[in-house]
Amino acid sequence: MAVENTDPELVFHPLKKIEIIVKGEKKQFIADLLDRSGAKGYTLVRDVAGLGEHGFHEGRLLYNDQASLIMFMAVASDETIRRVAAGLKPLFEKNTGVMFVSDTHVVRLEHFMSKEQAL
Repeated sequence: MAVENTDPELVFHPLKKIEIIVKGEKKQFIADLLDRSGAKGYTLVRDVAGLGEHGFHEGRLLYNDQASLIMFMAVASDETIRRVAAGLKPLFEKNTGVMFVSDTHVVRLEHFMSKEQAL
């Protein structure tokens, strides 16, 4: 059942979301890329498991955080997400991993963009 928005001050701001799944050994590369590209922050999920082109990947591997899969999620402007995707292209040419880009909406725009970007 849909809930009607009765709050005129509640505004949904359109942005892009990128989800990046890579081996844990690439954590610092991805974190640095997001920072350099202008993302204000990200969410990191460790020990991701799933089935893909290279078979099933377990979550945490005992005593080996570098080999387990991790997932970064970031929300930012289209321009910022395009910079991140362009920076990932060379990584994915030589390494396993995936990225997903989708449209999303946020309520608190100031958490995802600088005031200058939001104008």
